[in-house]
Amino acid sequence: MYKKFILVLMIILFLTPLSMAEFPSDVIILDKPSIVKLTDDQLTDTYENAIVEIDAIRTFHATSGFSPKEYKDYKALLKFRLLLLVEIHSRNLELPQF
Repeated sequence: MYKKFILVLMIILFLTPLSMAEFPSDVIILDKPSIVKLTDDQLTDTYENAIVEIDAIRTFHATSGFSPKEYKDYKALLKFRLLLLVEIHSRNLELPQF
């Protein structure tokens, strides 16, 4: 009985933090003067990266279980979706409704 209790305690103490670990952010936080110096393309790209990172972090905390590869794949998919939306908007097209 004592061994089972120790085993369960070890699992709780060692595995729980691993599943809740956070992945480092790819976004560099800039100050106002640095933002002003960005070109239009750099500004758009930085904004897109920030939106993707925010959504990926929210989803990560809600599910608390992406592996590092799944997290990067999910962020790539979010970025792809955002780029598609930007292109659809620039062409003045309607979004498909499901």
